[in-house]
Amino acid sequence: MSARTSLPAVLLGLLGVLFIAFAIFYATTDTGLLASTVTRHYKHAVVAAVLGVLCFIGANFARRRQI
Repeated sequence: MSARTSLPAVLLGLLGVLFIAFAIFYATTDTGLLASTVTRHYKHAVVAAVLGVLCFIGANFARRRQI
């Protein structure tokens, strides 16, 4: 980790990657994880993808700016 990267930015970036992985998982796999039926959950995938993008945006704002 360089001096220009702050810890919250790194954590938000990792969380964004995790949410994107969950979005891919929910969109491509028949699962009952966190849901009542075993099927593909496209709404869960969309929500996870949106959360992933929001985490990346938050990481961009959380990183230290160069002056």
